[in-house]
Amino acid sequence: MPIKYLTQRELNYIRGKALVGHATPKELLSVFSHYDLLESKLDEADNDNDDVYGTDGWRHYFGIPDED
Repeated sequence: MPIKYLTQRELNYIRGKALVGHATPKELLSVFSHYDLLESKLDEADNDNDDVYGTDGWRHYFGIPDED
C-alpha cells in the first residue's frame, strides 16, 4: 500500500482527535508516515547541493537539535 501525503485538513482533524485522546492507531500511523515522507523530501533537497537550507541542512535551519 503506497503512503500518501495527508491534506492539511486531514492533519488538523487527526491532531484534534489526538488532543482529546480519540485518534485511532491507524490515524496516528498515517501522521507519522506523512512526516516520514516530508523528512525524506527535505533530505533530498539537502542533497541537491543548492544549500537551500544552509550548509548544516534543514534540521539545523529549523532548529531541530542534533542527536546526542
